[in-house]
Amino acid sequence: MPRYPSLQIQQVLFNSSTSRSAFRMVGQIPGESKDFKAGSEMPKINENALTVYSMRFCPYAERARLVLNVKHVPYDVINIDLKSKPEWFLKRNPLGKVPTIEEPGKRPLFESLIVAEYLDDQYKGDKKILPADHHERALQKVMIELVTQKVNTPLMAMVYKNESADKLLKGLEEVDQMLTGDFFAGKTMGFVDLMVWPWFERLESIAEGSSEAFKFEESRYPKIKAWMDRMLADPDVKATTYSKDDFVAFSKSVKEGKQNGNIGLE
Repeated sequence: MPRYPSLQIQQVLFNSSTSRSAFRMVGQIPGESKDFKAGSEMPKINENALTVYSMRFCPYAERARLVLNVKHVPYDVINIDLKSKPEWFLKRNPLGKVPTIEEPGKRPLFESLIVAEYLDDQYKGDKKILPADHHERALQKVMIELVTQKVNTPLMAMVYKNESADKLLKGLEEVDQMLTGDFFAGKTMGFVDLMVWPWFERLESIAEGSSEAFKFEESRYPKIKAWMDRMLADPDVKATTYSKDDFVAFSKSVKEGKQNGNIGLE
């Protein structure tokens, strides 16, 4: 049982005046808390709040937190040790995946894209992320799939399977050519940008921690680099991002077979 179970669940509150400085003043990224492991006691759930089951360094879970943070929707976070999942979490999601969300009086939902789309549709927040036009909405989903195949999948294969960087480098070149505007969604940041961002923000840390001769060369991918700068200029995106040192340390723990979701909290 965790020593301080009451500290393991954190409520994240936003309003229209939320800024990056507000997060940094308290020295926390929204959702900071240690993982719950198998055998741990389930924390008390706020029956009046949206609960997000997450893991700090999981890019899929980050999708849900990005949507909520950009919309400034209040939520609670419970982080899960994905290598040692609590029984009470598996009762909510038999697949044991994050993100999983739970709302008062409703059955839990999971699978990152399903969850992200639902959150945007269900919660008004400060803005709508997905376009209302069905064709434009479908196009953004197509773009997510393309970028996933070309970047996300080979990047994760490097981390978890020690595969070469060849597919990733080729994919980055192709994606760089796909960027025809300031954002994948067009002139402003949209759903596709938020859904693929977690993998791009890890590029430099993966490169630094990789045994492969892999280097993210900014001059080779100028459109991607400019897009990444624009993404990090958004205070809500920035507030959901960890330092490169934390990402490198987490990647190292994965490669050593000792995945540690509590990097920076110990």
